[in-house]
Amino acid sequence: MMSFKNILVIKLKQLGDVLLSTPVLAALKEAWPQARVTYLVRRGTEAMLTDNPLLDELLVADRERETWAQALARLWRLRQARFDLALELSGGDRGAFHAWVSGARERLGYQRLRQPFWQRHLAFTRLLPRPPVKTHTVEENLALLAPLGLKPLHPRLLFFWNEEVEARVQDLLQRHGLVPGNFVVMHPAAGWTFKSWTPEGYARVAEALEQEWGLKVVLTAAPLPREQELVDAVLVECRVSPLNLAGQLSIKELGALISKARFFFGVDSAPMHLAAAVGTPAAALFGPTGDFNWRPWGEGHLVIKKDYDCLPCGQDGCQGSKVSRCLTEITPAEVLERLQEWMK
Repeated sequence: MMSFKNILVIKLKQLGDVLLSTPVLAALKEAWPQARVTYLVRRGTEAMLTDNPLLDELLVADRERETWAQALARLWRLRQARFDLALELSGGDRGAFHAWVSGARERLGYQRLRQPFWQRHLAFTRLLPRPPVKTHTVEENLALLAPLGLKPLHPRLLFFWNEEVEARVQDLLQRHGLVPGNFVVMHPAAGWTFKSWTPEGYARVAEALEQEWGLKVVLTAAPLPREQELVDAVLVECRVSPLNLAGQLSIKELGALISKARFFFGVDSAPMHLAAAVGTPAAALFGPTGDFNWRPWGEGHLVIKKDYDCLPCGQDGCQGSKVSRCLTEITPAEVLERLQEWMK
């Protein structure tokens, strides 16, 4: 097996994508414990990797806000680091460009349709065929390690937070009378509106969880207007009073809170992946995105979806409407029936 001392991993994608790449970090450190591993990620996703004891350095690209001087300084830093291995997990032009700039002796990435000449012959030293369509994203990330002789047997997601975050979440539990294992984190929104369920559906489930099952419901959301609006709509529909923490938690605090919940309930989203990472069972509604790619990683989770022939379509709603019937037509009764079977 080859040996590497200075490794660059490139993942210029969204929050959940970065979290789903953490088994790659663990596999690299298991194979070469003394190797230095650096990650390059997008601004806004770095919380998925900070506090991780396996990571040696974190570099952040900010295409929207950084100046030319800052961008050039980052590229110079990549070049000067003298990496001997670069793994490009993003699958895009920007990731390929950064792999090429790094000048690493080995630069691995995946083949894709209509890939430019410069990527095929300059950006990478080895291009691998992309795994089958129905491959989970975690497994797709890890498949890039196979040519290096690495095949992790029991990969798991890694997410860490520090003592200050833990103290803040413990204080939050005490202030609101939340008992670990006796509440559910309900995260209605996702990064894309076409992956969302209905306010009425969430309200009916919240009522059943509190009134029939004796579990307190905690509503969470990112500090974005459209996510806040969805939570507000759920509260308007609801005949109970869930604890509303929408927009009040950092990613680290959300992960720490989910780790203390009985289970997580929501849709295909970064918080769903957080639940899998912290060992909390997740019940997730799926529609246009393929659960074979994005289901909660690991055992003991629940995927709820329609059996429509058009799934998964990968479209931004039916006929581009931003509304996915495969999600909105899932009834609260269907969800509660599946949850009850799962809880047993």
